[in-house]
Amino acid sequence: MTPSATRKDDRRRGRDWDEGRAVRYLLSLLARRDYARAELHGRLARKGVPAGVAEAALARLAELDLLDDGRVAEAFVRAHAHRKGRRALERDMARRGVAEEARAAALAPLDDAQQNEAATAVLRKHAWRFASGDRRKDRAKAAGFLTRRGFDGDVVQRAVEAALPPDADDDPP
Repeated sequence: MTPSATRKDDRRRGRDWDEGRAVRYLLSLLARRDYARAELHGRLARKGVPAGVAEAALARLAELDLLDDGRVAEAFVRAHAHRKGRRALERDMARRGVAEEARAAALAPLDDAQQNEAATAVLRKHAWRFASGDRRKDRAKAAGFLTRRGFDGDVVQRAVEAALPPDADDDPP
């Protein structure tokens, strides 16, 4: 085994990791985008950083105010609220490991009017998907499309009615 291969294996097992190196690694990640605390903890674990070193590095970043789940959640909602519903935003932030309190605070400003507007805009953008000529089928496809994007049922119904009004010969639902 070559000396460089040995060093690489040692790093994978977490042998060369101290708090300084872990902080530098985390700073390089944070230079690209904000991460939730759980995401960074997972990245360190995948690198084989010992738990004590990882916690110390995360604590140092928190001291420097570089680690804030609330800020991550707010930025995520700002970036995605125009095309996803509350449920999808909640699910995606939970997957990223954002704390529940931070998720709730970030989703609080999303009211029904904003969600209706976002759902209608999404349908208009993707209108070509719902132009088969069979209005009933198109409305059903549009409703499923919005539901998969995390919009609530009442929001889906209003958006579908706004973007794809029923034909006069359609039976009422």
